[in-house]
Amino acid sequence: MAGESNRRSEGGFRFPAERRVRKRADFLRIQSGGRRITTPSYVILVMARPDDEPARLGITVTRKYGGAVQRNRAKRLVREAFRLHPELFPRGADVVVVVRGQVEGLAQAVDELRSVADLLVRRVSQMRALLAQGGAVPQTPPKFR
Repeated sequence: MAGESNRRSEGGFRFPAERRVRKRADFLRIQSGGRRITTPSYVILVMARPDDEPARLGITVTRKYGGAVQRNRAKRLVREAFRLHPELFPRGADVVVVVRGQVEGLAQAVDELRSVADLLVRRVSQMRALLAQGGAVPQTPPKFR
């Protein structure tokens, strides 16, 4: 038990603010200009940044998904998968995960994210190539319903 409190104080269980997408403007920027990847439970939007810092994560779950308990559980599972498996997310990327389908557990969350990890890397490298050529990443207009 003492080891657990030591790890918490060292930041072992933390999800620091610099690893999160927090501002609405950032969410909108990623949604309008990012690349979309769809899995059975998620819509993943990814956008390259000019730096090589660790990936940042934003999570959204609509009220259609369920009550607050279900929504918060889904967010916790995605956040934990991101925290435990940073190798699945390319450095220098902003990732927004929109939870759509049921997320049964951490193993399922990790498996779905692992299944698209290579695609995430390819999409970010394509976007970085466009940025390196001096061009901007093409913006797609946001879809409003």
